[in-house]
Amino acid sequence: MRLAKLQRVSYPETVAEAIQILSDKKRGAVALSGGVSFVFSPLQSVEELVSLSRLPLNYIKRKNGGLRIGATTPIADLVTSRAVKNYGDGILWETAHRIGSTLNRNLITVGGNLVQPFIWSDLSTVVLALRAGIKIQGKKSRDLSAEEFFTRLPRQFLKRGELVTEIVFPPFPKNYRAAYEKFTLTENDFALLKVAVVLARSGRVCRDVIIVVGGATILPQRVLSAEEILRKKIGSQILVNEASEVAAEEIKVSRDIRCSEEYKRDLCRALVRGILERILLDQKVPEWKLF
Repeated sequence: MRLAKLQRVSYPETVAEAIQILSDKKRGAVALSGGVSFVFSPLQSVEELVSLSRLPLNYIKRKNGGLRIGATTPIADLVTSRAVKNYGDGILWETAHRIGSTLNRNLITVGGNLVQPFIWSDLSTVVLALRAGIKIQGKKSRDLSAEEFFTRLPRQFLKRGELVTEIVFPPFPKNYRAAYEKFTLTENDFALLKVAVVLARSGRVCRDVIIVVGGATILPQRVLSAEEILRKKIGSQILVNEASEVAAEEIKVSRDIRCSEEYKRDLCRALVRGILERILLDQKVPEWKLF
């Protein structure tokens, strides 16, 4: 982290005050939340850091069967929240529980993990799969779907002075199932690839499905062709195999020094197949059988 021009750190008490500081072009200010992403960011031109730590955005609230989570909420709070654990088949809790180490989870905030994604960031994959909404506040407020929010890098998408303030998770109907898997070399390692699947079942029929792959590129990707293969069809091993094969072919893959493109496609195929066998076909799939 390089802060050669840093002159001051501000601690606004309200969102409006933070927006006012960040909107002022002359101040050269950048928002600071958990601060983890700054380790990887060149910040030579930053003159002011605007700490978000005192803003009233650290909360987890149940509402109408869904969840509202403030942007400065640490990942560690998701792990200890009963509301998060009971929501969406536990997919959000499972994701949070497997992000980095205890130290990482205490530092990383929900908003920071979404606004400054890296190829190893976890939360965006599940936020997209759950059809969450993103609340943005600036001179004007706006509400975006996760699908809109991740059409390009959020840092490029957000206007000067805008802040992500809240993530809104919709009600999770009883006939829906969800699962998340990621592949890492060690327990605390950055994931090579992760997959989130949310689907609606009526018996063995897949009524609706969202399949999201993270880690192939910086931004999460829905694999629409694979979804279409499954939608309104009776689940079968042949169908699952076809969908996982199409998912592996469909995703875009960025260069990663840790493994080849072919290896990531193999991971995608295995993870999608394993999740679908579990939540669509009701099979018990040990991890060692994924490959």
